[in-house]
Amino acid sequence: MTPEDPSDVPGLVSVELVRVQLPLRHAHRAAHGEEAVRDLILVGATFDDGTVGWGECSALARPTYTSEHTAGAWLVLRDEIVPAVLAGRAPGLVGHPMATAALLTALTDAVLRRADRSLATELAATMGTDPLTAVPTTAVISRAEEVDDVLARVEDRVQERVALVKLKVTPSPQDLATVGAVREAWPDLALAVDFNGTADADSLRRLDRLHLEYVEQPAPADELVRSAYLAGQIDAPVALDESITSAGAIDAAVALGAGRIANIKPARCGGPHAAAALVGHARNAGLDVFVGGMVESGIGRAAALAVAALPACTHPTDLGPSLAYFDEDVVEPPLTTDPTGRMQVPSGPGTGVVPRPEHLDRFAVDRLVLRR
Repeated sequence: MTPEDPSDVPGLVSVELVRVQLPLRHAHRAAHGEEAVRDLILVGATFDDGTVGWGECSALARPTYTSEHTAGAWLVLRDEIVPAVLAGRAPGLVGHPMATAALLTALTDAVLRRADRSLATELAATMGTDPLTAVPTTAVISRAEEVDDVLARVEDRVQERVALVKLKVTPSPQDLATVGAVREAWPDLALAVDFNGTADADSLRRLDRLHLEYVEQPAPADELVRSAYLAGQIDAPVALDESITSAGAIDAAVALGAGRIANIKPARCGGPHAAAALVGHARNAGLDVFVGGMVESGIGRAAALAVAALPACTHPTDLGPSLAYFDEDVVEPPLTTDPTGRMQVPSGPGTGVVPRPEHLDRFAVDRLVLRR
């Protein structure tokens, strides 16, 4: 069972697709748009012994971050990926890593539950090590209309003892002033920014005076030459997010000097195993690494935390506790931090979490079961 061919799954009986819409506690505002409700697809894979595994397609509602989006992923899962796997053949698709990751994670979750083995342990074993039990976290703070709103949210997260704060920004004067206000309020705070591909040299030079831990995705995803140029304008290291799609993309980024840090997102990279392989590849290529998030439900976040638990990850993960995102998550148990502010990595079999049926019923807007 691989990202290219997830069809080798004896005993698979059915796959359920559940589209859920979870209201966010705070609207997620970045350079690529705004979402007040997380529109996600949960995938449940049922086997002949009754074991059920779960995965998540974490694409955004609109194709503004990558070309994948929720409605399109639903169709690809319904019409292509799931029917192919139920028929015992490879889907044979080009692209669609988030939709593919959803089913792969569900299948992996079920297989590991039957083996009573955690996903974190499974991934760490591929690198000959043991997983971390807890990981330091980054609080990702969305753009806001008022500087005081950002300052209040940073204050809340600082009180939770996060290891780093990252601000979503654009080159607008207001966003740049907001970063300056945060630095003035917390002179010693570990602080980063994420441009989601919209930076220019002038805005980067202005922010470089603020002693940032890194500047994320200054140039559009496929403009690695421009990213290398921008990286040469500042002292802060550049982290690449949307640009990191494959081992080849990592090699190109290293060759060009386009960045010094890789943000590996399991949802975007084809699932936990593919993401773990990219963590190893990036480290071998000399890059620092952290695991990013997609404002997932607990299903997707638990799978991503298994990757973040790899000791090869050198920077705090973007993955935070359930209540940082939603008043009610879909999973049991909820994902939480320990007294030191670190995220606890689920240690139960598979991803270590399961959806609560009553929450699926409450938040589902569409459901479909496909059978063998």
